[in-house]
Amino acid sequence: MDELDFDWPCGFARFEIAIWNPERIWFDEAELAALAAALGHPVSQIRAHL
Repeated sequence: MDELDFDWPCGFARFEIAIWNPERIWFDEAELAALAAALGHPVSQIRAHL
């Protein structure tokens, strides 16, 4: 793992919430805070191009 080359931001997770073909690119800080509060855990936003 220490020899892998990652583009930032990236991460490993226990689960994901995937949104396919969103109407916009990023959630704003207030939306991320509301999602974190609903889940009871901090969240990170990582985009993937598949």
